[in-house]
Amino acid sequence: MEDKTLSSVYPSLYEFPMTITMFVCMVIPAWFIIHRWNQRNEKGPKTWPLLGASIEQFLNYDRMHDWLVEYFSVTKTVKVPMPFTSYTYIADPANVEHVLKTNFANYPKGETYHSYMEVLLGDGIFNSDGEHWRRQRKTASLEFASRNLKEFSTIVFREYALKLSSILGQASLDNKEVDMQELLMRLTLDSICKVGFGVEIGTLAPHLPNNSFAKSFDTAQIIVTLRFINPLWRIKKFFNVGSEALLDQSIKTIDDFTYSVIRKRKAEIKEARATNENDNKIKHDILSRFIELSENPENNLNDKSLRDVVLNFVIAGRDTTATTLSWAIYMIMTHPQVADKLYSELKDFEEEKAKQENVSLLPYNPEDAESFNERVTKYASLLTYDSLGKLLYLHAVVTETLRLYPAVPQLKFCV
Repeated sequence: MEDKTLSSVYPSLYEFPMTITMFVCMVIPAWFIIHRWNQRNEKGPKTWPLLGASIEQFLNYDRMHDWLVEYFSVTKTVKVPMPFTSYTYIADPANVEHVLKTNFANYPKGETYHSYMEVLLGDGIFNSDGEHWRRQRKTASLEFASRNLKEFSTIVFREYALKLSSILGQASLDNKEVDMQELLMRLTLDSICKVGFGVEIGTLAPHLPNNSFAKSFDTAQIIVTLRFINPLWRIKKFFNVGSEALLDQSIKTIDDFTYSVIRKRKAEIKEARATNENDNKIKHDILSRFIELSENPENNLNDKSLRDVVLNFVIAGRDTTATTLSWAIYMIMTHPQVADKLYSELKDFEEEKAKQENVSLLPYNPEDAESFNERVTKYASLLTYDSLGKLLYLHAVVTETLRLYPAVPQLKFCV
C-alpha cells in the first residue's frame, strides 16, 4: 500500500489555520474601510472600530478646547464616541439652556460620570442627580443667600487680596517676574478653604510654600479628568498601579486633612456653645453652617456628607475664580482703554467712599512699599459686599471676560 502523509489524509487540519488567517487579513481591513467610509459625511471626530475617537482625543488632549472649537466651527453639536461611552459637546446657546434649565431633569450626569468622579467629589452636588441633587441645591442656595456668609466671604477675599498685593508690590520693586496664574490659584485656594473650612492653608505666604493638601488636590483633579480619555483606568485601579496608585495617595492626603478639620470644627463648636462664645470664624464658614444642619437627623448629613459638600465647593470656587481673574488681567493689560476706564471708576469710588466715611486718603510713593501698602490697605477697607455692587464697569469687565473665556467651557454628557 502506498504511504500517505497525514496532510493528505486530513488536509483540513492544515488548511484551517490558513483559512482563518486569510479571512482575518481580508475582513478586518474591509471592516475598517467600510467603517470609515460610512463616516465620510460626519462633521465630528472620525472613529475607529472598538476604539471610537479615543486616539484622536488622546492626541489632542493638551489642546482639547482648540480641538473642539475646530469642530464647532462647522457644527454646534459634537459627539465623541469612546470605547465604553460617548460624550456629547454642545455650543448652541438654545441647546445649552434646554439642557441646563428648560429640561434639566432629562439630562442626569449618569452612573458613568459618577463612577469616574466619585473618589474626589463623592456624592456632592456636582456628582449627584435627582432628589439628592435637588436637596443639596436647595440647602446650598439658602446658605449662600445668608448675609453673614456673604460678609464673611468679602472679608476673607479682601484679606487674601491684600496678601497678593503685597507679594506683587515687592516683586515690582525687585523687578522680578512672577507666574500670575500660579499666584491667583494660591489666592483662590487659600480664600475658598478659609470660607469653606474656616482654616488657614497658607499657600499665599510671602515665601510661597508647598502644601501637601494643595498638591494632592491638583493631582487628584488631573487624574480623575484623565479617566475620561483613558479606558484602561479601571485596570490600573484594580492593580493599584500608575496614576491610580498616585490618585489613592492624593485622596488619602485630602481626606486626612478634611476629616481632621471636620472633627476639630465640631469640637470648637461644642466648646463655644459650652462657654457661650460668639466666634465668627466658627459661625460663618460653610463647614460650620453644615455641621449645624447635620445636627438635625432629617438632613441625613454625616462626616462623609460634610466632606463631600465642602470639597465640591472648593472645586467650584477655586479654579473657576483663578481662571477668570487670569483672563481678566490679561484682557485689561491688552486693552489700555479698558484699563483707563476701570482705573477711573476705582479712583472715583475711592474718593467718594472716603468722603462719605470722612476718611483721609494717605499720600503714597509707588517706590516705597510701606506707604503704598498702607494706601492699598485703606482702599481695601472701603470695599464691602454692598459697595462692590456699585462698581458697574468692573462688573462689565468681569462679565465680558466670562463671555469670551468661560471658566467652565465644557458641558459633557456620558451616555
